[in-house]
Amino acid sequence: MNDCDQVKVIRDRERYAKHGVHKGMTGYIMDPRCVDGKRLVSFSGEFLQAPNGVWYTTDVDCDILEKDLELVSET
Repeated sequence: MNDCDQVKVIRDRERYAKHGVHKGMTGYIMDPRCVDGKRLVSFSGEFLQAPNGVWYTTDVDCDILEKDLELVSET
């Protein structure tokens, strides 16, 4: 796996759930390094507007164990 590859989470873990990440979600590897068997994966969320008019996103970045990822597509 390389940075920018699309991956899918194939196992639920409590530490992922704390970030809102669950089995079946797809995201993109954001760092070419694998640190302690984990990859930084970015999961796209929604664009929302706060009551004060400021726009924000619900994107999530989470360290996922490489063994809990399946390659969907390579860059």
